[in-house]
Amino acid sequence: MNKSCVGTELDTFIEKSMVETFFRIFRVNINTGEFEVYRDNGLLGDAVKDIPDIYAYMQRLIDDKIISPEYAAACKRFTNPEYIRKSIFSGEKRIVQSYKANSVGGIRWTTFAIIAMEDCSPENPIVIYTWRDSEAEAITLLDTLPTISSLYDKLIRINLSNNTFEPVLVDADEQERLAGGVINMYEWWAGYSKNGNIAPEDMGAFSMLTKAGSLQKHFAHDHTPISFRYRRKVNDEFRWVQLEIAPSVEYSENNQVMLLSLKDVHKEYTDQLRRHQELVDSMHHDALTNLYNRFKYNEDIEAYAKSSDPLFTCMYIDVNGLHELNNTLGHQKGDEMLCCIADTLRQYYPDKNVYRIGGDEFVVMSTELTKREVELAIVKVRRDLLKHNYEISVGIASGACGDKVEKIIAAAEHEMRNDKAAYYQRHGDRRKNRQMNEELERMLIEKHDTQRFLDLITSQFSGVYFVDLDNDTSRHIYDLKKFSQYLENANSSFSQAMRHYIQKHVKSEYRYLFDDVLDYDKLSETLRDKPMVELRFLNAEGYPIILRVLEIERRENSKPETIWLIWKKYDV
Repeated sequence: MNKSCVGTELDTFIEKSMVETFFRIFRVNINTGEFEVYRDNGLLGDAVKDIPDIYAYMQRLIDDKIISPEYAAACKRFTNPEYIRKSIFSGEKRIVQSYKANSVGGIRWTTFAIIAMEDCSPENPIVIYTWRDSEAEAITLLDTLPTISSLYDKLIRINLSNNTFEPVLVDADEQERLAGGVINMYEWWAGYSKNGNIAPEDMGAFSMLTKAGSLQKHFAHDHTPISFRYRRKVNDEFRWVQLEIAPSVEYSENNQVMLLSLKDVHKEYTDQLRRHQELVDSMHHDALTNLYNRFKYNEDIEAYAKSSDPLFTCMYIDVNGLHELNNTLGHQKGDEMLCCIADTLRQYYPDKNVYRIGGDEFVVMSTELTKREVELAIVKVRRDLLKHNYEISVGIASGACGDKVEKIIAAAEHEMRNDKAAYYQRHGDRRKNRQMNEELERMLIEKHDTQRFLDLITSQFSGVYFVDLDNDTSRHIYDLKKFSQYLENANSSFSQAMRHYIQKHVKSEYRYLFDDVLDYDKLSETLRDKPMVELRFLNAEGYPIILRVLEIERRENSKPETIWLIWKKYDV
């Protein structure tokens, strides 16, 4: 390059301002890439001979590892003519990059800068490339980088006045991408989000923040920082990060320099979300059954009332006998009953639809289940609960959401009240019967007042048997019709005789109930924890029957002796 093409003003500037500061100075035509060495003290020891242009020269520094490899990505942008021209001709007067250089005397920190004069333009495309030693500055920088790195994962200097940006602290991959030559920060943000680096759920907010002109509009009236949390892709995983844009100390109306910082807050924020969810869950869930509670029930009713969904189904449930169970066997047994009902309901209905809204009241609400689907499922629920001798009263109503929701719920509750009234009407004075039955059992077990008991059993029982589970033998006080014949055919095996009886005299849909009772090992273990085992079923003629098995005596290392009480015509 001929010095005359550079101009006297530039020569004077170099001689007066730069010679003592920089150990290497090049004059460069950034349009053609031609360059002239103005000064080189040989500290880096690299030759410039036979290199066609400045861009090839910068690539040589990278290839020959004059620039340490860990800084190659950051310096790659200086091999790109388009990047250099765009930066300079858009108003950048100084482009700076510090890196480790492999010098003649060893590794040295070096600061490289491209400096443009005020009159630099496409018609006068001359700039100065400079290198200076920055070892002392680097030591200070190294002291502060750990602190900066602990606070931020990315720092970028952006200029809203000319829409440019300059990396301060970014990872190697980011440096590689930025070396591609994009200098307009809005183009950079648009490309970054377009390439799938932002979680789809956060794209709307991110696009609004990074929309051209939006930052200028904000900071024109308000200099407080903008902070935004979103999910950013890191190693194929979306992680929560906190982005903040704040005015730099050099900010002015005509030079709107900002500092963009990014920090990974994934662990802290997900922990915060988890704690918040746990708090919400504790507010929304019943402590005993872990179903939704009345608070959540009321919230969801409001939501359903605002919905335009054409389908809303409500089932109202009341537990039969909870009060009596609490009074006779204690609240622990009552809690076991409620948990069993809750677990059974969640087998057939999604958790999101089931609520415990009171002591013995449950509700199922859904915009997905039809009334018929709810009715079919509750048949199975009732069947399963009967295995545990639990019963419920049920009402079901259906309609559209909106202002009809509360009416539908009221209709379901009304139907439940009718079902409960019919239940007690079928059972008559059930509480009185239950007390009498318990008294009869107690009299028999204690072997008191035998004659009085015998006087009563004719009208109350179909059969009463003492059964020794250890040897499968029995003796009867009151015999079932035809059962003695079954015993004879079974060689006195009580279990085999019962199986014959069940096949002949029990409706087929109830026969499975006897499986665990006739498995003496299971029955023996059950009677260790429960005072009795009770089955309710229909006989072949359709009459309701109840069977109760109680332990009388348990001998060491053997199965217990039991009593089997079979009531006739018991409503179930």
